[in-house]
Amino acid sequence: AAHGDGVYAGRNQVGVITSGTVSPILRKNIALCRMAVEHAEIGTAVEVGKLDGHEKRIAAEVVRYPFYDPDKTRVRS
Repeated sequence: AAHGDGVYAGRNQVGVITSGTVSPILRKNIALCRMAVEHAEIGTAVEVGKLDGHEKRIAAEVVRYPFYDPDKTRVRS
């Protein structure tokens, strides 16, 4: 996801990416966005993509910030 990409719930745009990058720790794309409050609940499935159609969208999920665990309190594998 890149700055300016739309955040969608179905066919409706519900937000916009303000910044995005690849996390070397999580090995995933992560992004911050502004989005409609009614779609901002943790665990909500959304799609991120360009304005040129559904084929350029990728699945995403609303998660708690921060993305990482600096105190290492999560279960380790």
